[in-house]
Amino acid sequence: MPEYAAENALDAQRDLPEFYWTAETKMNCLKQAVSETRDNAYAHHIQRLMVLGNFALIAGIKPDDVNAWFLGVYADAYEWVELPNVSGMTLFADGGYLASKPYAASGAYINRMSTYCKSCAYKVSQKNGPDACPFNYLYWDFLIRNQDKLGKNPRMGMPYRTLGKMDEAKKQAIIADSQAFFDQI
Repeated sequence: MPEYAAENALDAQRDLPEFYWTAETKMNCLKQAVSETRDNAYAHHIQRLMVLGNFALIAGIKPDDVNAWFLGVYADAYEWVELPNVSGMTLFADGGYLASKPYAASGAYINRMSTYCKSCAYKVSQKNGPDACPFNYLYWDFLIRNQDKLGKNPRMGMPYRTLGKMDEAKKQAIIADSQAFFDQI
């Protein structure tokens, strides 16, 4: 500190989406996590890290925005705990000082860890297109955007090998779906 608070190793530049305050999103996992946070000033670790934090990570939300939100909405939030948890573990904004790899995941992880996907407007089994779970294409878009920073991380080897096997048309569909999603929020 104080330099740690300004870390942004992945150069995340998007603003925090309005639905972090309103819960107005078709993504059921985010809608439920934000609603419960708003109603209770509390959320379970999985909701904080793997729904809200994971989305912020793979969408490239500015660490300052995410840190301010986490600190402002949770009754149990103290900066000395939230800052390293959010910037280090959740957003990998410190470039690996606290965590050896980003905690990024697709919709499949959320589906395994919760029941949110059962009543979602999106289909977790679809990888691309307007009905696909946004976490699916945003995950791969995150890997594409950050390949120069994360591609040599030994703990990221398997996803980058999978990405390397994708043809260019698949990668372009991922990028296009991601951009269309970002244009909506």
